[in-house]
Amino acid sequence: MQLKIRRSQKSSLTGNPIFILDVMAEVSDEESALVRKYKLQKETVYSSDKADQNSANARGGNLGALGSLVMDKITKRFFTLGDLINGQHLECKDLPDLIQTEAQVHQACQNIRAYLDVAKSFDGSEQIVEIVAA
Repeated sequence: MQLKIRRSQKSSLTGNPIFILDVMAEVSDEESALVRKYKLQKETVYSSDKADQNSANARGGNLGALGSLVMDKITKRFFTLGDLINGQHLECKDLPDLIQTEAQVHQACQNIRAYLDVAKSFDGSEQIVEIVAA
């Protein structure tokens, strides 16, 4: 799996910058088959609710949370691995939001990579794990 990220920006009507992330996951044929087999296309990759919670904590607790809820109420969204494979366009209001959004997408892809690695292991092979005394 590869995660492709394109960053760009545009100006809002008031002249403020809007930071843009275009993200897309490229999966191999084998990974695509595993995604379908284990129905991973429905796994949530990005949720603006989770990003808002993290943002509120970073910006000062409840007051930050209230401001974040008011500012982001219109743009609440989430997307799944299936959506990410098709490509997603995200607009962020500031650089901390962009960094946080990109990190959340990256972490979710790492988690899905782990799912795919485990899914590949159901081939009847045996693993031996040595347990060492502490």
